[in-house]
Amino acid sequence: MTAPTYASSGARVRARTASAAATVPRTARGVATVGVTAVVGVLLLLPIGAVLQVVLSAQLDDRTQTQAIVVLDPAHYWGDATPVLRARLEHAADLYRDGVAPVVIVTGPRRQAAAERFVLMANGVPASDVVAFATGTDTVGSLKVVAGVMRDLGWSAATIVTDPAHAARAQATASALGVDAHLSPTDVGPGTALTSEYVGRETLALLRYHLVTRWSVSEVVHAS
Repeated sequence: MTAPTYASSGARVRARTASAAATVPRTARGVATVGVTAVVGVLLLLPIGAVLQVVLSAQLDDRTQTQAIVVLDPAHYWGDATPVLRARLEHAADLYRDGVAPVVIVTGPRRQAAAERFVLMANGVPASDVVAFATGTDTVGSLKVVAGVMRDLGWSAATIVTDPAHAARAQATASALGVDAHLSPTDVGPGTALTSEYVGRETLALLRYHLVTRWSVSEVVHAS
């Protein structure tokens, strides 16, 4: 008595399978349409993912103990960077006083090293615990120098101090260089506001890094 039921169910399954198969594109145009749709979907997701990475990284304040606090030099082509740099240095001094790391590494042009050291000393960091290196003016160039120094000293972990919007790109770059990068962006002062202009600029820069620059960045600090 149950055989007709099984037969009926089997017929329904076959009918549904045939219907589903009929929706699969069988022509070259159909396959191309699916491919284009997939590519467009990925292209739409990339900027959304980059925005999320920028915004979420900006919220971090990782005070895990590391071997060095690295203060990245702010971009000077957007105007007077002195207030932004001071905010970063004061934040680095706060991390130092909290025992996050025993050394503060400052980056940027050699001519500003003395001023950076002065601000850190005024905020409780002994001169003997401030290390300055002349570096490039961009994120990759600065972090390459820092990574080389860390490799030579046998260090692997660093706390990165920069603006909140720039934190995601800084961490991505440091990680590609082999640095165990922890983020603690500035939380007060110039450069801390997540304005649409700043987030948009950093989103584009992060996309350019992932799609272009990343492939020219090689590991410097090798994990033991």
